[in-house]
Amino acid sequence: MISLSSLSRTPIYQQIIDQVLAQIASGVLAPHTQMPAVRSLAKDLGINPNTVVKAYNELELAGYLYTKAGVGSFVSESASNDEFIKKMRLDECRKELHLLRNLGITKKALQNLLDEIYKESKE
Repeated sequence: MISLSSLSRTPIYQQIIDQVLAQIASGVLAPHTQMPAVRSLAKDLGINPNTVVKAYNELELAGYLYTKAGVGSFVSESASNDEFIKKMRLDECRKELHLLRNLGITKKALQNLLDEIYKESKE
């Protein structure tokens, strides 16, 4: 089940991607599970089908989904591999860190944030 937040600053397609990845990582979506049809999911979520298409395309480009022409989209075999998910997320994190560095965020500020996050997880 995917739920969207209109209050979030995260784009709708990214919210879909994040929730699909969370479901894959938790085992809710097993390999070769068929994803909801684009029109059906768009209708259920009350969004434009193009938004779902964009999310599915991003997931497919990243290797989490594969498409069978005329049948639909499915969770890929490698997507359930925990190391695969970690690698993809670390790659995304690396891109964000480069952006933050280019915006002038210091290494010390990032280290403090990282320390804070890991401290919270121990509580």
